[in-house]
Amino acid sequence: MKHLLSSLVLYLLFCIAALSGQDAGASGADASSSSSSGGAVGMVVGSNYVLKVSDVIEIDVYQEGDLNKSVRIEGDGTVSLALVGKVKLAGMTVEEGKSLITDLYNRDYLVDPQISLLVVSFSPKVLHILGSVGRPGVVEIPPDRDLTLTEALSKVGGVTRMGNPRAIKIKRVDQDGRTRQMDVNFSKIVQDSDVKDLVLNEGDTIWVPERII
Repeated sequence: MKHLLSSLVLYLLFCIAALSGQDAGASGADASSSSSSGGAVGMVVGSNYVLKVSDVIEIDVYQEGDLNKSVRIEGDGTVSLALVGKVKLAGMTVEEGKSLITDLYNRDYLVDPQISLLVVSFSPKVLHILGSVGRPGVVEIPPDRDLTLTEALSKVGGVTRMGNPRAIKIKRVDQDGRTRQMDVNFSKIVQDSDVKDLVLNEGDTIWVPERII
């Protein structure tokens, strides 16, 4: 009888310990989930990323919470900041923008300000791929690196069996506003290691024609 009671007590203690462990595990998982859902709002880009109109940036001034601001770069390339007013940032790199804001606050308002500048969302850069590809449509260019023709075509499912990769046409508007068309043999890019991949520009229109049977 004593043996049975001892076994029963040990079993109850084991159950209590197991339930406590589950509760602790659940709490730890909740804490971990909460921790992972937090974090910085800004996106990681290189300091040489060039700020553009419609980019949303977050500016933090260490120990000066009233000066912190999340703001979209306006059509004229400027943002409005507390104390210093309008500052033109479009066309500057992230590092240059950070240095400019630091200088402006350091000039008249703060002593050795510590400024951080993060990009919260990017102004989208897109191009269009039409014709004999898997999924014709819009392709977005990464904000901080180039997009090649090979990568762009892979994003739309590649050239179809009816498409002619040797006669791709790319329409591009240059900086001076002039439109020009380029004929590209994509097969050479893929098959010949000496032929460089083509870097695409924002606003390009790529047309993949059908094969002539």
